[in-house]
Amino acid sequence: MNNIKEVDDHLLGLSAPQDSLLFEAKIILNPELQLNVMWHKQTLNLVQQYGREQLCADIEAVHNKLFTRPEHLIFRQNILRFFKR
Repeated sequence: MNNIKEVDDHLLGLSAPQDSLLFEAKIILNPELQLNVMWHKQTLNLVQQYGREQLCADIEAVHNKLFTRPEHLIFRQNILRFFKR
């Protein structure tokens, strides 16, 4: 578990410069750690991508509610008027 935190801190740029340099040396010397770092990086990228997709879906849902429901008619008109200027 400590190794995961160390990898996470390194990949996210949270390590102190001297710790980061030492960790990079460990990666070079340890092929298993190198593989773990690669998989961890891919996992972080997937999580980030999922977060972006989820955020886009949430924004789209809010947009649909605000611009299609009758109870938001005045809000919709105000927004459209604001952008017509």
